[in-house]
Amino acid sequence: MKTMIRVELGKRSYDIIIQNGLAQHCVSLIKSKTRSKKIALLTNSKIYHLLGKTIEKNFKKAGFLLTPILVAEGEKYKNESSLFEILGKLAKYEFQRDSALIALGGGVLGDLGGLASSLYMRGISFFQFPTTLLAQVDASIGGKTAIDYRGIKNLIGSFHQPKLVLIDPDILITLDERQFKTGLAEVIKYGVICDERMFKKMEDNVDLILGRNPKILFHLIKRSCEIKARIVSKDENENANRAWLNYGHTLGHAFESYFGYQELTHGEAISYGMWFAGLLSYQLGLCAKNVVARQISLLSRMGLIRRLPSFKPEIVYKRMLLDKKARKGRVQFVLTRKIGLVTIQKNIPHSTILSALTRLQAEASELS
Repeated sequence: MKTMIRVELGKRSYDIIIQNGLAQHCVSLIKSKTRSKKIALLTNSKIYHLLGKTIEKNFKKAGFLLTPILVAEGEKYKNESSLFEILGKLAKYEFQRDSALIALGGGVLGDLGGLASSLYMRGISFFQFPTTLLAQVDASIGGKTAIDYRGIKNLIGSFHQPKLVLIDPDILITLDERQFKTGLAEVIKYGVICDERMFKKMEDNVDLILGRNPKILFHLIKRSCEIKARIVSKDENENANRAWLNYGHTLGHAFESYFGYQELTHGEAISYGMWFAGLLSYQLGLCAKNVVARQISLLSRMGLIRRLPSFKPEIVYKRMLLDKKARKGRVQFVLTRKIGLVTIQKNIPHSTILSALTRLQAEASELS
């Protein structure tokens, strides 16, 4: 199976190519998008031995000088130390302005590779080759790059669009259960924000999805990429509707920070964020109760929510105020009116937000 999706951004436009077995046939695609024979392959040790060695061998056969740069992957490593380690190695190996970098890995490596390539010599070509479901449907598309700083997620970053996004669904078979499921949260999010049919398809096919059925996974990846590409093409720098993509993320990011990036994966954190957004939407009279129930049910059936560790609502609220999308001391929320339709709400009273947080804590503490 193969498909191509265009992200329309004028001179910065690029394609997302989704193809089974793409890892074995990516050289010609990247070759067509770069003038240089000198390429850095940013990855980690595990992925290098799993895929990177084969990719390196194929590039060298094609006459490229490909240099692996191995760094640790994990949210705690998405920091200034890792960023400058990458930049230092690019300088050490004398990469030039016309050189390129391929990020082979999950969202952390994609973020680090994108930011490093945006900074090195004021910008070199960058290719995304995501190896997790989370990165394939979300982080690799749209040009957002960042590191976490002083406990604030994605505080330092830039917009730097890739030249190409290469997605091989076959790679997903290598993920452990928790890694795989965390990516499903983003797919569910797309259904909530603008595709009720997709959401219903997930409700009807939970067993096939968790069993990683190739046909349905390809469809979900393709549809997710289509949605994000369409939104990014209309709003590259998040001045309007791109904010819809943050559904569940305001609280999700606060939870990740609150629990020290250890207790919850990104997908688990935004799953609680979607639960909270549903509760807040219902509390404000924006949606019916069953809209919240459907989200909680699907997230639960996908194994994304369980008993939530205890937290202090007031402290979590203060962490939400550190969100980049907060304005004038107020948190901006993406809320739902129905499955497939969201709205952006500002100036929600502090007491209302705390009430929804308290309710979330009470309901999540009852889970087994």
